[in-house]
Amino acid sequence: MYTFEGIPISDLKVLVHNLIFSIMFLVLAVVFGFWLYTSLTMENPKKKQRIKALKEKAKHDEAARKQLDKIERQNKRRRKRNRGNMIFDIFILVLSICCAGLLLFFGIVPGWIDYVKKDYVVYTGEITFHYKLRSGSYIELADGTTVWGGKGAFDSEDTYGTVVYSKRTKLFLDGNEDT
Repeated sequence: MYTFEGIPISDLKVLVHNLIFSIMFLVLAVVFGFWLYTSLTMENPKKKQRIKALKEKAKHDEAARKQLDKIERQNKRRRKRNRGNMIFDIFILVLSICCAGLLLFFGIVPGWIDYVKKDYVVYTGEITFHYKLRSGSYIELADGTTVWGGKGAFDSEDTYGTVVYSKRTKLFLDGNEDT
């Protein structure tokens, strides 16, 4: 705990927020990497080796050419049958990349910038405190900013106070009611 512009604050909330989002991003990246690896290496290595050998043999042997053509027709039919799965896989790929990008640009980067630069804002003025059991508490400032948190420092009757919050993530760090 230290002071920011004379107000004692604890930026542990910002640190925990950043760590949670960073862990979520890493888990998503690992799961995505594992899924991509398994999708790309689904073919049997022995089958690949056999096709390669048949291609070499097909240059001189008509029976090998017929076997190779048969295998290629089977692969073409299999690709046509699995087109729906391929579309689903591409959809999952795009969705994963979008989720990772959103998580990175709206959760991780702003939070770490706030924490590293200690980029916090002190607001003193009219406030409206809202406490919701399921969605958590938040404070609406007179300038229209919504600050997340504040339970314990304010109650629903408070209308004026000092609020310290992180600039980009809008997380409540500390505050007190001024009378």
